[in-house]
Amino acid sequence: MIFKTRNIKKQFDTVYDFELKNLIISGSSFAYNNHESAAVAWPYYLRDLGGFEQVLDTSMPGSGNQHIFNSLQWAIENDQPDPRKSLIIVQWSVNTHDDYICPEATANKTYPASFNYSKSVVSGTTGGINGKGNAPTELKNLALTKNSESRAIENYLYISGLFNFLTSQQYKFIFLSSPATVFLQRVNEFKIEKFLPKHINNNLNRMYSSMTSVAEWAVKHDLLSDDEIHPSPDGHLEWTKKVLLPYLIKKLD
Repeated sequence: MIFKTRNIKKQFDTVYDFELKNLIISGSSFAYNNHESAAVAWPYYLRDLGGFEQVLDTSMPGSGNQHIFNSLQWAIENDQPDPRKSLIIVQWSVNTHDDYICPEATANKTYPASFNYSKSVVSGTTGGINGKGNAPTELKNLALTKNSESRAIENYLYISGLFNFLTSQQYKFIFLSSPATVFLQRVNEFKIEKFLPKHINNNLNRMYSSMTSVAEWAVKHDLLSDDEIHPSPDGHLEWTKKVLLPYLIKKLD
């Protein structure tokens, strides 16, 4: 299986049963459950509260939007989860991280996170708060040749491309904006909208779900982790209960 799964026991009673088997997610560290046997992030809380059987995951800490686009399409085409039994939630990442697909042998082994396309091919990224991803120097140097406008166009195409792919495959899905936009300066991030034509921005806005991000919620309610950027487990849980779940019930009912 290309999708990552974890054997995490159910912690919470189902509040609303969506009667779906698969909760399929992708994103960066704001979606990644960084514990193999305990729920500490919103996907596994939503699994319990929404009555899903399992989480199928392609998220990777430090990744950008190219990884999200590439990994989710690859996993879906290989593992073929049933669209009738699945809900996909994509939590887009920052626009300044660059990704590529590389042989495992060329990836930086000091970076703890990876996503496997096969036994010998992984996703490399320049990302992370300190920019020390698992990508080789060549990719990091290439990233320096880009400017804000080129990144805006590039990231829009990843978002639009995945939207059209999931639509063509008849999946139920929602797109969440990057949680990191609440920390623009701290994570060296920018909003792509100011560099795109008006009609393109209109397309972009139609693709996104209007919802307070998990990071915005955590900041407002003083539920950040020690790094002062990522939500704490309680931040993920409370956001899932009070923002994400009610939104999904209203949208999918």
